[in-house]
Amino acid sequence: MKNPFKLDESQAADWQQKFRELAQQHVDEEVIVAGPFRRGGASSQFALSKAGGGVPYAIGSLVNKKRAGGLPQRVFLVVTPTKLHAFDYGFKGRNYKLKKEAAVWERAGLRIGTERKMNLTVLTIESPTEGEKATLAPGGVADDPPTGAVIAELQREAAQG
Repeated sequence: MKNPFKLDESQAADWQQKFRELAQQHVDEEVIVAGPFRRGGASSQFALSKAGGGVPYAIGSLVNKKRAGGLPQRVFLVVTPTKLHAFDYGFKGRNYKLKKEAAVWERAGLRIGTERKMNLTVLTIESPTEGEKATLAPGGVADDPPTGAVIAELQREAAQG
């Protein structure tokens, strides 16, 4: 049985192209790769909402926002040759819609790390010069080719730097 959450090669290529085209409208440089991410901690937030409702949930939300460097709940990462952009995003029907830019970093100064958590590759972006650090999970319920391509490109640059 085919996994409904897993993209085949053709679908993955189509989405990667759609994401690049969408992102290109919002940045001045050529888009290398782009994809949706989210703040981590969704499972802990769910548990807190069931355990104690409002106050524990609000505290958990603040902790997750701090881990994500203050970025919005959903963030669309856009990689260009010299910068990494982070946009808040939403949906218009079934299509992604980029909202305002939440952050932008010079790629040359970034430290990139990954860690496996709950069957996801969690991305950590650290900008030592700005004292910022953000930890993000893929936008969906599993690792996917578009977010994997963003992570691979950021790691490639970090390995060369």
